[in-house]
Amino acid sequence: MQCKTCSSTNIEKLAHYWQALPAESPLRVKYAPPSKVEARYWVALLAVAAGIAFAVSGEVLLGLLVAVGGLVWGAVMHAGVEAYQRSFAEWSTARICLACTGRF
Repeated sequence: MQCKTCSSTNIEKLAHYWQALPAESPLRVKYAPPSKVEARYWVALLAVAAGIAFAVSGEVLLGLLVAVGGLVWGAVMHAGVEAYQRSFAEWSTARICLACTGRF
């Protein structure tokens, strides 16, 4: 495999290169994997359950509002997790040219 920019054959997987860098290297920040996203689905489930409880107790409009808010919150968290998984998959398969530091 050759670099598309400089035609060098000195290519390595980005993940391996990043792991081999010393801890104090400023390149560890530049080539780091994407930040992990914490999904708190239990908050969304709790909001939906609270919405159902409000609806059953007589506050139907408030219950629907809280339940829909919980569903939207869960969908937003799920989209964030999927975006993280895609970017991590790209990072883990990326390669770096050690001659020109080009990523591909």
